[in-house]
Amino acid sequence: MLDTGVPVSADRRRLLKRGLLGGALLFVGGALPLALRSTLVRRKPVRGLKLLSVEEHAIFAAVAARFAPGDGAGPAWPTADALDCAGKVDALMATALPSVGNELRQLLHLFESALFGLPLTGKPTPFTRCAPADQDARLEAWRHSRVALLRSGYQALKRLAHATSYSSPEVYALVGYAGPPDVPRGPA
Repeated sequence: MLDTGVPVSADRRRLLKRGLLGGALLFVGGALPLALRSTLVRRKPVRGLKLLSVEEHAIFAAVAARFAPGDGAGPAWPTADALDCAGKVDALMATALPSVGNELRQLLHLFESALFGLPLTGKPTPFTRCAPADQDARLEAWRHSRVALLRSGYQALKRLAHATSYSSPEVYALVGYAGPPDVPRGPA
C-alpha cells in the first residue's frame, strides 16, 4: 500500500461525510415528489370560504365523507357533501381564535400529506387521492396511533364532521329530533 501521508482516520471521516450527504440527498430526492403531491379537489365550495383554502376545504370534505352519515346509514341519510359539512366547518372555525383555525389548517395538511401517510399505511398517496378503503385505513391508523397528537387529531376531525352533520336540519327527523325550540322573543 502507498503511504500518502494522509491519516487513515481523515479518509474515513471524508468517506462518512460523503456517505451521509449522499444519503440525505437521496432521501430528499425521494421524499420531495411525495411531499409535492397535490390535493384532489372533487367539488368547489358551495359558498365563499372564510378560513380554509380550497384545498383544505377538499381535505375536510373527504374526511367528513368517511364519517358522515356513518356505517349502517340507509339511503335516506344525506351525505356529508349534501350537508356541506366542510363549508360549515369553515364558517364555524372562522369565528374561533386565529390560533385555533391555524391549528386546524395544519392538522388538515398533516393528514393529507402523502409523505406522512407512507409510514402509517404504507401508501404514498395524499388522503384525498386514496380509495375509500385506504382512507378508512388512514383514519384507523390515526385512531389507534401510539402518538397522542395523531389520536387527538383523529378525534378533532371526527367530532367536527359529526357536529356539522348532526346539526343540519336535514338530519333532525332521521335521529328523532324535532329541532330547536321556538323561543319567543321579547319586545324589540
